[in-house]
Amino acid sequence: MKAEHRLRENRDFRRVFNRGRSSATDKLVLYWVRNRGMDFRVGFSVSRKVGNAVERNLLKRRLRACFDRFLPELTGKSADIVVVCRKNAGQATYRQLEDDVLRLLKRAKFMI
Repeated sequence: MKAEHRLRENRDFRRVFNRGRSSATDKLVLYWVRNRGMDFRVGFSVSRKVGNAVERNLLKRRLRACFDRFLPELTGKSADIVVVCRKNAGQATYRQLEDDVLRLLKRAKFMI
């Protein structure tokens, strides 16, 4: 995922959590808020409850790969998105994560 599509600043994460809407599955929670004319940006939040640093980084790499797969459909959407991983997301396969991300993006009406 390109740097321009990443959410990095703490103030941006707080804005999404405070002003945004949310939708959830048993493994992931998706928060989103419209931004000011920019392209979409995505940030990930993975707690230490999910596992050690190796497991958390693996989970973030898998989620970035999921969003890379959906990049053509998300290009042109102006929103900031934060994906929060729940405790049982650490045992999920890539395919399960991809299905959950797709389901959440459809609920948020970013994809048809």
